[in-house]
Amino acid sequence: MALEKGMKNTVVIKVTDAMCADRLDSQLPQVDLPHVFSTPSMINLMELTCADLMSKNLEAGKGSVGMAVDVKHFAATAEGEEVRCEVEIAEIDGKKVLFNVAAFDKNGQIGGGTHKRAVITKR
Repeated sequence: MALEKGMKNTVVIKVTDAMCADRLDSQLPQVDLPHVFSTPSMINLMELTCADLMSKNLEAGKGSVGMAVDVKHFAATAEGEEVRCEVEIAEIDGKKVLFNVAAFDKNGQIGGGTHKRAVITKR
């Protein structure tokens, strides 16, 4: 199956301790942050939900890489709660695919924006 504008994918995860903002890599500056779903974890979920849709619909030997992320994270989600990520292909320009992305928890939308990926040939 080929990629087409309007194709959608949804992934649901449960927020774990490792996904929380106060769980920083020891090599990074240590900052006192709240124990809630981190923005990098939300972006990772969005990117992987898009990559999953592409991988299921690309021909053998093809894959994808991220090119750009433009999202806002505007609500906190506690550890143990579910987050649902919904993505939709908004535009296809040759090998470039633009997605609308959104994340939700039990209280509503927690983030959204766009993510662009490029089709590549795997080595």
